[in-house]
Amino acid sequence: MRIFHSWQEAADTADFKGGAITIGNFDGVHMGHEQVLAETRGHAEAAGGPTIVVTFEPHPRAVLFPEESPRRLCHVHEKMHYLEEAGVDAVLLLEFNMELAGWSAGKFSKQLHDTFQFKHIHVGYDFAFGHDRQGHVDDLRRLGDASGFTVTEAAAFEMLGAVVSSSRIRSAVEAGDFELAHTLLGRDYSIAGTVLHGDKRGRQMNFPTANIDVADLAHPPVGIYAVHAESADQQWHGAAYLGYRPTFNGRTLLLETHLLDADVDLYDQWLNVSFVKRIREDRTFTGHDDLAAQIAKDCKAAKNILTQMNAD
Repeated sequence: MRIFHSWQEAADTADFKGGAITIGNFDGVHMGHEQVLAETRGHAEAAGGPTIVVTFEPHPRAVLFPEESPRRLCHVHEKMHYLEEAGVDAVLLLEFNMELAGWSAGKFSKQLHDTFQFKHIHVGYDFAFGHDRQGHVDDLRRLGDASGFTVTEAAAFEMLGAVVSSSRIRSAVEAGDFELAHTLLGRDYSIAGTVLHGDKRGRQMNFPTANIDVADLAHPPVGIYAVHAESADQQWHGAAYLGYRPTFNGRTLLLETHLLDADVDLYDQWLNVSFVKRIREDRTFTGHDDLAAQIAKDCKAAKNILTQMNAD
């Protein structure tokens, strides 16, 4: 999958003209997004061209309404990975800033068509674009009549009695409802990132951890979890701590994952941690010995949960 970072870069590449295009934030690339992407892919095949996605970084709400900006379901590199898995040929990843936010719907749609010369555009059921979200599907259809492309609108995608949306999944994650999150995402809810160099307190207690920054991400309640961990080429069972480390007066939210029955150096490597079940809440301990004893119990509980899952 090709990733373009500017209009000019995309316009200068002839291989991605004449197909079908869709636009959106695609936070989490959930089952509703998968429907839109699959339908766009079908239109691209009918047109004999590529499947193109236009998306934004950061999330527009983070620029327009920073105080109300929702926590995201995944980092941008994960979003690119999921889009590629969905069969997208190219992505235009636009920097969302106040200049772009000020573009009219007409200016944006003309720039879009001039860049990709697409034959079809397929959008979500609640699609709006341009300054103050003033542009809608009818505006695209008028431009399409003049410029020679067609427009379709996806129906709302419902599961378990409600529309699948990033906000609904976010609520499920924050409630620790991993079963619902899995259903709506089409995969396990996970947090991924590069393993950080920490203070090695876990290793000093014989429980080394792989630490990932959780900043700006939606996350379940703090506490201890049974998890699956995956690097680029290996998988493990694990016990993970999500919290601020109150025993050590911590202030930064971290995800610290201990690999069960493995001691692997993962510093600076990518790690994906999938949440399975919450074991307990976060607590403050009086010292290292008490904490180490509790970690041993947590690891045993996580191993029992994950072993039972495999047996089932």
